[in-house]
Amino acid sequence: MRHQKKGRKLNRTASHRKALFSNLAASLVIHKKITTTDAKGKELRSYVERLVTYAKQGDVHGRRLI
Repeated sequence: MRHQKKGRKLNRTASHRKALFSNLAASLVIHKKITTTDAKGKELRSYVERLVTYAKQGDVHGRRLI
């Protein structure tokens, strides 16, 4: 059963999902908006919010994670 499992797999391998979200996040930052599916957009929201939180910290650790 899938109870309490966070995130969507989007029918991709882990490395493919990582690359997908990295590219979508970069496009979002550069172009300020993107066109994508609802599922990808909802997953991307949490990914980008995490990056923004790290960026706001302004320390070396946050910059390295971005």
